[in-house]
Amino acid sequence: MNRLLVIIVSLILFIPDIINAQDKEPEKKLSSFMESCQYSQAIALADRYLAQDSTNVNLYVLKGRALAACFQFKEAIAALLKAQKSDSTNIKVLNELVNVYKQAGDDGNAIATSFKITQLVPDNRYFSLQLANLFFSENEYRQAIQVLLPLFKADSAYYYVVKQLALSFDELKRSDSAELFYKRALGINPFDPIVTGKLANLYIRQKKTDKALTLTGNYIKQDSTNIPILKQNAYCSYFISDFRASVKQFRKCQALGDASKFTYKFLGLSYYRQEKYDTAAPFFRAAFSKDTTDAEVCFYYGVCESRSFGIDTSLVYLNRTLRLLMPSAPFLSTLYTEIANAYTSYSHPDTAIVLFQKALEANPRNNTLRFKIAYQFDFYLHKPNEALPYYREYLKIAELLKESGAIMPTPVAGVAQNENGDFAYSYGDYAKNRIEKISGAKKKVDN
Repeated sequence: MNRLLVIIVSLILFIPDIINAQDKEPEKKLSSFMESCQYSQAIALADRYLAQDSTNVNLYVLKGRALAACFQFKEAIAALLKAQKSDSTNIKVLNELVNVYKQAGDDGNAIATSFKITQLVPDNRYFSLQLANLFFSENEYRQAIQVLLPLFKADSAYYYVVKQLALSFDELKRSDSAELFYKRALGINPFDPIVTGKLANLYIRQKKTDKALTLTGNYIKQDSTNIPILKQNAYCSYFISDFRASVKQFRKCQALGDASKFTYKFLGLSYYRQEKYDTAAPFFRAAFSKDTTDAEVCFYYGVCESRSFGIDTSLVYLNRTLRLLMPSAPFLSTLYTEIANAYTSYSHPDTAIVLFQKALEANPRNNTLRFKIAYQFDFYLHKPNEALPYYREYLKIAELLKESGAIMPTPVAGVAQNENGDFAYSYGDYAKNRIEKISGAKKKVDN
């Protein structure tokens, strides 16, 4: 009897463990598939188990991970949302959702879900940092700062938080705060290349070149192979007219494999300022080959060739500089026309007529401009006699264009309207009418 009682008690004690072990069996099998990257098998197995128990949160989480691993983000989110429905405050589920939302590029939902987690566990630093990083990646720097500042107050020596605060303030162009946190970051980690480079850029923007030179110089003593910081140091030397030093540092960049336009350009400029034109020319040529739209580099290359007696090459590149700096004739003509229209609307027809004439000079093929000039003289400046030759020239060219089959322009608002506000004439008809009236009036005066 006692023995039977012991057996019964033992069964009562161990049955929950047996049931719990059985409950964990599906998760173990799924986890095994996940560990061996057999994601399709894991998804299929999860569906089988979930058909029997649709409330198992852990199974939904594992299925969500497997789907995300197969880049099936929509399906993964759907699985995790079902898990959330079963347990809306489950941090594990919510964090998985954040990760999948990020992978899917849905930063809005990632931020909203991450914010919910921080409300549930406000003391967990990891989740606050995750939210701050999400804000930062979305260029929401003010929100990132709001999350980071309490973390900084809790631990002012937390390097990553200090660095992110500096970067956020820098992005907001709050230079004083950015400088303060960059300096604090370097106080913790004196030779972080990113922070050093960012602070140097900040100094350069503020024209504090000496500070940038000192900062980058100190870093180079520790690491003389960091090309970006070497370039900053070389640029600062160039800026304060220490051209020999700038050449030295830019040459080091070159030796380290830097073949950027920036380095070629400033090497060229450093030699140019020392009047070493033949030495500068190849660097300007190399810089221009990387960006054939840079008029400044094109100009300096042309000058160097000229002063090194490469006159033919010089003329080619100096003329090319002019073409790069000047807009195309049609665009320049359109620009003059639009400015002229604005001056007309502003009741400055005398200025407008000059600009219309410049527009015609830039693009003489635009016959409509002749009509606009005639109309400007005639209607706005009340100088019909000066309008007459432009009306005549307009009609002459319009006839030639018509014979060639060209499409004639239509009238514009404000020109040649009848009493109903409708257009009474085409440009051509209006010009003919005005020529007759102006010529007739002129004959009466002459008689």
